[in-house]
Amino acid sequence: MTRSLLRRAWVPALTAALLVGSAALTAPAAAAPAPAAPPLVAGADRPADPVAHDPTLVQEGDWFYLAITGDAATGSDYIPMKRSKDLRTWEELPPVFTELPAGVLAAIGATPADAPQDAWAPDLSWTGSEWRLYYSASRFGTTNSVTALATTGSLDPASPEYGWVDRGPVLESEAGSTDYNAIDANHVTDAEGGEWLTFGSFFGGLKIVALDPATGKLADGAPVLPLVDRQIQYNPVEGPSIIRNGDHYYLFASFDYCCRGEESDYRVVVGRSTSIAGPYLDRDGVSLLEGGGTEVLRGYNEFQGTGHPDVYSAGGVDYFVNHYYDALSDGTPRLNVRTLSWSDGWPTVSDPANPSRSAGHGSAYVQVVPRDGAAVVSNATCGYAGANLALAAASPTHPCQQWQIDARDAAQVTDGSETGSRFQNRKSNMAADFPGCAEAQSSGNVGQFDWLGNFFYNVCQRWLFSPAPDGYTTISSIAGRNLVWTAEGRTPGANLGVATPTGAADQQFRFQPVGEVLLGSATDQTRTLGVAGCTAAKGNGNKVRMETRVAGSCQTWTVTSTGGAGYTVTNAATGSVLASTSCTTGSAPARLRLLPAGKAGKAGECSTWTLVPGDDGTWSLATAGTTQEVRLLIP
Repeated sequence: MTRSLLRRAWVPALTAALLVGSAALTAPAAAAPAPAAPPLVAGADRPADPVAHDPTLVQEGDWFYLAITGDAATGSDYIPMKRSKDLRTWEELPPVFTELPAGVLAAIGATPADAPQDAWAPDLSWTGSEWRLYYSASRFGTTNSVTALATTGSLDPASPEYGWVDRGPVLESEAGSTDYNAIDANHVTDAEGGEWLTFGSFFGGLKIVALDPATGKLADGAPVLPLVDRQIQYNPVEGPSIIRNGDHYYLFASFDYCCRGEESDYRVVVGRSTSIAGPYLDRDGVSLLEGGGTEVLRGYNEFQGTGHPDVYSAGGVDYFVNHYYDALSDGTPRLNVRTLSWSDGWPTVSDPANPSRSAGHGSAYVQVVPRDGAAVVSNATCGYAGANLALAAASPTHPCQQWQIDARDAAQVTDGSETGSRFQNRKSNMAADFPGCAEAQSSGNVGQFDWLGNFFYNVCQRWLFSPAPDGYTTISSIAGRNLVWTAEGRTPGANLGVATPTGAADQQFRFQPVGEVLLGSATDQTRTLGVAGCTAAKGNGNKVRMETRVAGSCQTWTVTSTGGAGYTVTNAATGSVLASTSCTTGSAPARLRLLPAGKAGKAGECSTWTLVPGDDGTWSLATAGTTQEVRLLIP
């Protein structure tokens, strides 16, 4: 499958490549502090973020300025601009161009008659005397691409210094002559004042090359150096952005696939280096040239396909902007404005200034454990598309063994009568897949492949759940031939396959949540299970109820196996155990309460829970006489 096919599958009002940039030198005028996030009002609608794709953010005077990829639906705006004083309310400005410059068209062999409908991935930087904007144009899905430069003395259309000047191509690529794709440029200045351009998308990965500070063009004889190579099929990485903090440079990049609306699985990773040209290593010490990358952001709630980061420092604040596809607005691409914080030499990405009103940060990770076995479902290579899933010795911290289970919509599935859930691996970001599901076969291996949520044949990646005896679950394909997951053994190395249902133990599984989780309401996405009158600092109270999510309250839980498919559910703040009153007091109807950990054993079966997923994204948390429908969420 070509990259063009993979990426063209969803192209709404715009298509794109990618991103980023940070103005390393001081912009004209002091920067203001980061605006405070607006207060959240329970039940209030969330104001829509501005439409944006591949954003780049800078500041001039009292205004923050935003440049984005153009809108292919109109074919008239090449690099739209917006500005804001509070990073929440945005004013539209004239675009940089209304048509692509002749030199840019010539570089990709185009004419005004067949010109690309948009320009991609702008990057703004301040030199001390002018703004430089790098942007890209391309024949979509190929390496026939160009990065070009435009300049202006001011970003304010009312300023006498305003006026964009075309400076022509900076970097070109063409199939057969280069291994890279000359798009997604990001300008960065090193500690010694040297200027560099990072760029790249798929194909040969991400690169960096030195610039001539006087012209903004490539320095004479400068070599193109490699930065990132994922070492997997299609090399899905794009849009570098580099920021310096302390003694290190931090390279942010987008992994996987944009431009598929809410089925996009874009995410952001980071690596660091003491040299701007690398090598960049992730937190585990793995080079980004060898498939490394520490994830710092992935899609959650309405923010799907979060990617194309741009990092920019102003007024002591490190801003991080990205686009996302709005799951509440048919996948419209929109803007997140976030900030970075630093701990132990590594960044954490904040919630956006306009945060989600839903609780949590997406579905909690779980390990999938076959009945009567200690091993868990994993992928030994943790990487390539098509790899078979197999059992591995359980490790609570190994990302190859952790899965997000999400109910998906039916927009691309037959008649929509069955939707199914996706199993997405935390490390590879690929989905559990039965590649022969559309063929006349009755057995085979379960593997992993890139999520194909916007393709009609992705029934191979969608699964249904059925309760099995004793709190276990059977997992079946939606493809319609009555095939279920089957562990071909119980020990590490055994394959995971599919077979006709027999009801045997090798077709029954349980799900072990990883780390602390939220137990979200099944009916109100703003509420999670908490302890009335309790705070993490005080740890008091024992009345359990659904409450509006508040960080720092007693609303996080750990779920610990007690043997078989049973679990103890413990409040992380109080150390007390979730129980049902049906055993402890005999009250009817049964309700939830907390018990001190030392008394939980006396509650017997009323403090031992089973956890069974449903096809609608909820889970049944059940004990004797009580079933609580919840959503398992990342806090």
